[in-house]
Amino acid sequence: MHSIFTISNNRYLASIIVAALLLLTGSCVLLSWHAPKLFAAIYPYATLMAYNTAIAFIACGLGLISIIASKHLLLVACSSILLAIAILTLLDLIAGVDIDTTNWFVIFLAEPPVRSQPISPATSSILLLAGLMLLCARYTQGNFTIVTTLLSLLIIFIALAAVIGQGFGIFPTFTWLGIKMAPQTAAGLFAFAGAMLSLRYSAAIQAFNRLNFFSRLTTGFIFMSLLFIGIGSIGLLQINSVAAISQKLYQGPLQTNNAALRIKGYVSRLNRAIKDVAVSPSLAEEHNIPQLLEQTGVNLQREIAVIQLDPSSGNYVATLIDEFNQWQQLIVHTHKQLQAGDTETYQQIALTQSQEKAFVLEALCDEILQLAQKQMQQLNADAVDTKNHAGNLMLVVISGFLMMGILVSGLITRSLNWQLQKIRTAMQAIAEGNSDVAIPFHDHPHEIGDMAKTLTVFSQYVDERKKNAQILEQHQHELEQSNRQLALTNKELETFAYVASHDLKSPLRGIAQLSSWIDEDLEEKEFAEVAKHTQMLRNRILRMEKLLDDMLIFYRAGKTDGNISRINVAHMARELFDIQNTKAGLRLELGDNLPVFDSLSTPFEQILRNLFSNAIKHHDSDEGIIRIEARRLNNNFYEVSVIDDGPGIPAKFQERVFGMFQTLKPRDEIEGSGMGLALIKKIVETYGGKISVHSNGRGCRFTFTWPHTIKGKQDHD
Repeated sequence: MHSIFTISNNRYLASIIVAALLLLTGSCVLLSWHAPKLFAAIYPYATLMAYNTAIAFIACGLGLISIIASKHLLLVACSSILLAIAILTLLDLIAGVDIDTTNWFVIFLAEPPVRSQPISPATSSILLLAGLMLLCARYTQGNFTIVTTLLSLLIIFIALAAVIGQGFGIFPTFTWLGIKMAPQTAAGLFAFAGAMLSLRYSAAIQAFNRLNFFSRLTTGFIFMSLLFIGIGSIGLLQINSVAAISQKLYQGPLQTNNAALRIKGYVSRLNRAIKDVAVSPSLAEEHNIPQLLEQTGVNLQREIAVIQLDPSSGNYVATLIDEFNQWQQLIVHTHKQLQAGDTETYQQIALTQSQEKAFVLEALCDEILQLAQKQMQQLNADAVDTKNHAGNLMLVVISGFLMMGILVSGLITRSLNWQLQKIRTAMQAIAEGNSDVAIPFHDHPHEIGDMAKTLTVFSQYVDERKKNAQILEQHQHELEQSNRQLALTNKELETFAYVASHDLKSPLRGIAQLSSWIDEDLEEKEFAEVAKHTQMLRNRILRMEKLLDDMLIFYRAGKTDGNISRINVAHMARELFDIQNTKAGLRLELGDNLPVFDSLSTPFEQILRNLFSNAIKHHDSDEGIIRIEARRLNNNFYEVSVIDDGPGIPAKFQERVFGMFQTLKPRDEIEGSGMGLALIKKIVETYGGKISVHSNGRGCRFTFTWPHTIKGKQDHD
């Protein structure tokens, strides 16, 4: 989350910097236009950018700020300014509408501008795209972000083409209608589109990923088509350049060259006819000099009209006309002398002055021819340069188009592969039983969304199967536990049946024997023995009653949860010991940090009571110590130990003491049923704990574990 926030802040910071540079650039250019003397140092460079472009730069900077600050009204205003400048300029320059967008700002200047710089049509086209881009940039999510991104890429491409074309000479004709895009204009618009791209790129990718497959291909096709149109426009500029060179070559120097050659031919033919008549006056009628002169004049007027179309030949045309008129007057004058019979004068003028005029006219034609040939050579050189640049253009266009095609196809492929990989990963996780895996793209429309929704159904199905399997496993576990409990119960019943057949019969046999002894005492009238045997009979009956009570307690152990209450182990141990202790010399020691916790009080108290009773009853001395210790064993159990310094339990009997009806001494010596430790073991194991005994010589330690938490009824005292 922190990294995303940092990236977002960096993106906004970069956009703010670009906006500040655009505002600064536009403001400096406007100040230069308004105060050329004050900013004389930068005026020649600043005013390479048109006044309209400077206003557009300020609108672009404010547009970026309005996007970051979510000021929609300001964004719409900036977009309207860009669209107005672009549309009016294109109407003026391309459609021929007389708006004069180049000079409309003059009214704001204190003095006429030193230079009049029109906005470039290429710049106007970019501003048109920029205005549309700002309108679409109002939306932070959805398909409009895709349009914003595509327009940004187009602006970047056009601006980059201008920078490469003017900076490296690859596109020397990237000067639409003869108007170049200023370098700072191209760089600023490039930065503006890059900032916009950084603001909407992530949202555009998300929106693109939500499109169906056909829409993604269509989007890629539209972008490539727009790119192709842009590239084709640059190609058309090259074609127009070649066509303009050809047209200029045909309409200018080539026509002038041909016209000069024809004039030279007309002059040469007329001059040859004059010389022939001068050598042989008899040929005057055959050559008909007046008619040939008139025809030559008409032809010269036609060819001179052609030459006049070439502005560079203007000075020669006037001289040519003047010289021809003088020659014409001379020819008319000499022909009149020939008609008057003055052959000698005619011959002298025709072979001297007339020849000189003809030579002057031919020399003028040669100069016109040389000028035309120089222009033709220059145009041919321009055509060769255009051809070479066209080759460079094709290389760049093919490479750029190929790269963009790879980029677009890679984007579409990566988008689909990335989503399919996410779906596949989720499918593998579900197949492995992980129904908690997050299903991606389940809110997407179209194919990917349908796949994700289907996967969600599978996940729910697997989750249901998993839950059913868990329930089945739980039931199986409960059944196994029930079976183990049943087996344990059966074992206890078997033990009970076996032991009861002995321990219950023993008091009955004693009762039967004592009753027969009493009968014999009564017959023999030994009444003193009757009282003794009667007392023994009562003892046997009480022992049997105690045995039956302990058996009932044993089989009820663990079958009643009881109430949850606060257990203070130290306090409970002290009370139980004081109640049961019958030997004044025995004392109780409490361990350190005995716990206080919430649990079932009755079974825990029953365990301590029996352990204390067992320790007191079996102690072989009137003095001794019984100690209780407790510690937290782990996160689930406490460990409690009752320790005495009595006679201990031999190792061979330590496992038997937890069995039913097991006593280490005859019941006539120590009264008991042998059920106490068996009862403790059953209670402890019922609640998940364990009990063990350790004795090595004198002393004995009984240790049992008790859970931290037992579910039961909460005691609200």
